[in-house]
Amino acid sequence: MTFIRYTLLFFMLSVGFFSCKKSILVDPIIEKKDSVIVVINKPKEKFYDENTWIYSQMKKNYLWESKMPAEKDTDKNLEPVLYYKSLIYNEKDWFSYMKSDKDDVLNFWYGAPYAFGLRYKAFKSDPAKEAVFLAVSYVPIYSAAQKAGIKRGDIIEKINGADILPLNLPSIFSTSIISVSYRDTSNTLRTINLTKTPFPVKPIEVAKVIELEKKKIGYFAFTQFLSNIDDDLRKVFGDFKKEKLDEFILDLRFNPGGFTPNAEVVASLIVKNLNPNEKMFSGLVNAYQSDLAIKLNKNVDGRKWINEANNLGNLNRVYILTSKTSSSSSELVINCLKTKMEVVLVGDNTFGKAVISTILIDSTNKFPFVLMPAFSTLENAKGEAFYARKEGFQPDYKVEDNVLPYFQLGDINETLLKKTLEIISGKKIQDKLGVKLTPVNFTDSYHHYDSHSPFISN
Repeated sequence: MTFIRYTLLFFMLSVGFFSCKKSILVDPIIEKKDSVIVVINKPKEKFYDENTWIYSQMKKNYLWESKMPAEKDTDKNLEPVLYYKSLIYNEKDWFSYMKSDKDDVLNFWYGAPYAFGLRYKAFKSDPAKEAVFLAVSYVPIYSAAQKAGIKRGDIIEKINGADILPLNLPSIFSTSIISVSYRDTSNTLRTINLTKTPFPVKPIEVAKVIELEKKKIGYFAFTQFLSNIDDDLRKVFGDFKKEKLDEFILDLRFNPGGFTPNAEVVASLIVKNLNPNEKMFSGLVNAYQSDLAIKLNKNVDGRKWINEANNLGNLNRVYILTSKTSSSSSELVINCLKTKMEVVLVGDNTFGKAVISTILIDSTNKFPFVLMPAFSTLENAKGEAFYARKEGFQPDYKVEDNVLPYFQLGDINETLLKKTLEIISGKKIQDKLGVKLTPVNFTDSYHHYDSHSPFISN
């Protein structure tokens, strides 16, 4: 994703650059006593400059700015992150967040994270103890973890030689070097050092055709929507199209969203009876942004489907694998496809983010933090956004992704893919011989990141 300012409804993630106002040393209080006006100067609030900037940007950009408290009623002595939280409309908003380190967020959403490259789910190996193990659920290519040989299905038992306590994980992963002791899928205990490094995200993880019961089934695991991969996607779907697929499975369980135009491409490559003259989605912004769009003569009528030559054609349905990590642009794809074809969800509830977000940073670099508030609603062509709730989309087939060891993505014995293939074929797939499967109780439904998380406020 490039650093460009948002265009209405074009970006799930967009960037605004703003200069901060000149500092004010005192906040005058005017009182009237016995017909005499007395001006009393009160001390400048501790985070006056930072929080004044935050309030100003939220007032201009926040979807629910009308629900914000009046600025005079806010406490600018609060630390900036807490001040930001005090402005959020919690009844509707569980996804807007602020981070103290803007580079962490920008790198993540632009597909160049600075991280170890570990996605994981935590569970207790001993219910009587506080310590947890981390089941590695996904390892991005080019990351330090991938280069060191860590794979999906490995179990991290200790970090830096110590038991893993959930509350300590943020501080542990904030360091640049860690020692990881893990048990691989052959039950061999290994210890390696990992150094945090930047790496390019390659979200096209697996693209393959599975032949089952005389059907050709396309399987596509896709992990993030980015700005520079449209042509790569078109090539993948061109290969799928040549195969004349009978069914298609889109795996979005690791995909937190991203660049909205890229989501438009993905959905347009899949949708049945593609018509680029039809509306795909639209949304509403706050009053300030609405007036600004009118003044700038910007398109406020929403977005249309894209004329994609490698559209799969006339598939009657698409199966989509989901988790609580499936968010934002992932949910947008689901919501828009539902207006044109049958969408069968397999896995867990999605995150429930039916908005476009905008990224706000201070161009003067006086403030190192970043704001990521909700900017616009999102509705499909029928005006629907049923997933705009904490429960997100509810799956048609609820499948707990809680059986270890994890098989590699694309393996027909992998839990969610196996269930989906059974739904398609109507027949049970036999468990892989010689592999002991163990259900575990994970602490939550997310596939966590070792660095920036798009699901945690700070």
